[in-house]
Parts: sequence; C-alpha cells; structure tokens
Amino acid sequence: MSFDYGELRTKAKAIVQIPEHYRQVMEDNNRDEQERSFIWEDPDKDDCQIEITLDIQTGQLISLDINMEAKDSIDQASSAEEVMAVTDAFLVKYSPGYSAFTWVNSEKKGNLRFITYREEVGGLPLPDTGCKMILDNELNVIRYQVEKSRQKAAPKPEWPSIIVDVETVRQQVLKDMRMELTIVALYSSMYEMEGTEPEYRLVYEPIPGHRLIDAVTGIDLFGMEHYVMPSCLPITPMESDKSNEPTIKDIATLEIELGIDPEVYLLENSKDDGERIKRLYKFRGEVVEDPESEALSVDAYMKRKWGDSLRNLEASCKIQFEKSTGRLVGFHRSERKKEAAQSLTRKQCWEKAEQFLQQVFPEYTSYLQIEVDQEDMDVQPREREFFYLPVYIGNIPVNHERVMVSVSTSTGKICVFRGVSYEMIRDLEECDFLYPTLTAEKAFGLYSEYVRFRLRWFKDLEDEDRPVYRLIYEPITTGQKGFSLDAGCNSGLRYVDACSGELIWERDYL
Repeated sequence: MSFDYGELRTKAKAIVQIPEHYRQVMEDNNRDEQERSFIWEDPDKDDCQIEITLDIQTGQLISLDINMEAKDSIDQASSAEEVMAVTDAFLVKYSPGYSAFTWVNSEKKGNLRFITYREEVGGLPLPDTGCKMILDNELNVIRYQVEKSRQKAAPKPEWPSIIVDVETVRQQVLKDMRMELTIVALYSSMYEMEGTEPEYRLVYEPIPGHRLIDAVTGIDLFGMEHYVMPSCLPITPMESDKSNEPTIKDIATLEIELGIDPEVYLLENSKDDGERIKRLYKFRGEVVEDPESEALSVDAYMKRKWGDSLRNLEASCKIQFEKSTGRLVGFHRSERKKEAAQSLTRKQCWEKAEQFLQQVFPEYTSYLQIEVDQEDMDVQPREREFFYLPVYIGNIPVNHERVMVSVSTSTGKICVFRGVSYEMIRDLEECDFLYPTLTAEKAFGLYSEYVRFRLRWFKDLEDEDRPVYRLIYEPITTGQKGFSLDAGCNSGLRYVDACSGELIWERDYL
C-alpha cells in the first residue's frame, strides 16, 4: 500500500512553527510501518530539535517533542483553568477521541506543567489510553504523547459488583512481608537525605516491596516468586594448583589470556574516562566503513548522532579495566560464526566460569554468592549458560551489585563478563556493616505505619490475543492522606536505616 508522505510532511510542519534556520535531519517510518517520524535540528546546537510522529494511515499526531533553547522568563502563576484551556484546545485540534478522556491529572514541577488525560471507569484511569502533555512556563505544549500499547487494546471494563475489603488485603500483604538487611548506595538526587555526597548505608528493605492483588478475588496476580530475587548460596572454592596461585595481570597479559590474539583482533579504540579504561577491538578484515544510508533515514540519522556509540556496540570484543585497582570489570566477545551444537552441561560451563573468575577475581568466593537455579536448567539446550553472582559483604547483600558470567556451551569460552568495582568492595570492607542496632521487627513496625493501598486498573497481557483490565489493590508508602491515582508518580518510603531507624524516602523528581 502506498502513502502520500509529502502530505504527511506538510501536516507535520503545520503542527508547530519550525524556525527558519532549522534543518530537517530525519524522516522515516518506524519498524512496523505504522508511524512516520520527522526531526528538525538547529545546525549549531544539535541538542535543540523538534520531533513529530504521525500515524501513517490517519495522519493523527502520535507524539510531539520540542527541545529548544530555554528562554529567560519569570515564573508565571497560571491558573488551572488557563492550563486546561490550552490542553483542551490542543486535544480538540489533534486528538479525535479526546471526548473519551474524562480523567485528568495536573501537576506543576518547577516551571513545567505535567498533564495526563485518560479514559476512566469508576473514577480510576485506564492504562494505555489517553495522552500525556508537558507545558512550559509560557503554556506552550512542548511534549505530547499518545498513550497506546503495541499489544492489542483491551475492552473497556465494568466496575465489579463486589471487591475485597482493603483491610483484609492489608493484613495479608503485611503478613507476607519481611524486612531484610542490605547495603545500599544512597544518592541525594534519588533519596531525601542530608548532604550531597553519596554514601553507603546498612538498611532494612521490605521483601516483597510491591504486590498486585486482584481486588475481586484477593489473590496475587503473579505469586510471591514474581517479586523476589532467587535465593543465593555461598560458593565452595574449586580445587586449584597451589603452585600456580592466581595473580592480578597487566592489560597485555590478560588480553592474551582472554583470547584477544593480535593476529586476529585489531585494537580500534581505547578510552580513559579517569576511572576506567575501555578498549574496543574488531576482527581484522572487518574494519570497513558502513555503506551510506539514505540521507534522512533512521539509520543515517542514528549514524550521525550516535555513530561512535553504535560502533562500540558492534565491536567484536570489548574489555574494561578499573584504573585504581587494575581489575577487569567488563568483557564481551562476539562470535564470528555460529558454533557447533551444544556439548557442555551447565555444570561443565560453571567450571569454566570459575576458572575465569580465579583469573580475574581471585577473591570471588569471599565476596560473591551464586543464585540458585529455579528449574532444571539442563532440560532445554542453550547456546550460552548464564551465571549470576550477587555481591555480599559478610552475609549481607550489596543492593543491585552482582557479577554475571556467560559461557558458550559449544566452546566453553567466556562470552560475557560483567564485573563490579573492586575499589567499591574495598571501601565497603572498611565500613562496619555487621552489627545493626535495629531489629527487623522494629524496622517492620516503622515501615508498616506508612503502607497504604490504592485501587487501580491493571492491563493483564497474560493472553496476548485477549488482554483484559483487572481492578487491583496496589500497596504504596506515603505519609500523605491523599495520594495520586496515576501509578508511579508517588515518591515512597524505600528503606529503614538499620542503625538509626531513619526513614529513607525516594525523592520526588522528574
């Protein structure tokens, strides 16, 4: 089917006044050929741009993103009526189905106004409906995004005749919750905290901290295993030749041991960001320029905009070293061709992974544990085996820090290694995290006081051909009596300090 792209271009240019000195840098369809996007940029400031996306068949505006140089202006105290008059007028012009958007949420953050429109049932917004908008200080629409899912639309639900009492849900959720010790890195940009310097803290974290409870049946939609990480076990050191104790290698030596043969690989790029050295290699004979793409295509635009980053992703081999410790913290190898059929079991691959860890992280058994397999991993053949190893200081996990090793089942070679900062581990060792003064029961009592429940609609995609909306109870933490029904916009209580009992709240940020 052919479309008049010239007409779409004319429609796009009529939506917003494009400065005369801007030049068009991209015009292309998305991958599923349902939408067409246009981008204009300031030739002198490539971070100043206007992006517009239209539905190919209907010409409807799907998204608008205006990022222009900020003007000095005094904060204007616009009324809610003035803001809604602007957004309503915009919807009348560009959103044919705007009359169905009966739920509206408006928030002001800094000099920006954030407006969300949704369809609703029972006073609650339906996800994947309506749109979101951002207005600047002068009430210009600078962001607009139609909210829709790539999956099939779900039929509009009806309000249930009976739902479970909220107190019953609360008692069940709190009964299933436990407080666990963890070490976290706190940043002032993310959490309400004194000072601006990042710091490590020993805290209690609620497990699970999130649940989705069907409001009709009172049953969790997914089950407890959906919300918690797999359990971990300490690693028993493998037998090794004591006459050949592992030592920290220099870059040249480790390159050889990693199989980066200079006869096969050519060093294409090396960067030093002050903390890490990143080296990128290509197979010899493959360092060629990509063919030129059509000038305004997505491929050409991305090549101009993020060419170096894209080439880094395509590198045949990548390694990262931590400068302060000389430790390998990242390794990735791309295979030139598909290897033979599977020949190694998961246990054999783990032996290969351990041999590698002995080389690059000799103390791995002191700081890492291994996630327990949740099922029989040898049932289905795989090209690679993945092993996840969370970091522990003593018996306390370090939140969001874990090592990953991937092994080829056909060759036994290490495909990917994602390490952690050894400098971080040394810093954590110097902290006294082993003796919390607060009990888990006390932390639970402090945390549970702030647990509230809100009803909201959840789009269940378990059956992709027949998605449905379900009314659910969702626990949140807030000290406010009233809270927004727009999921995800509330800052919550994240941790309880295990020594001081301080409540650590997430920062409300854009």
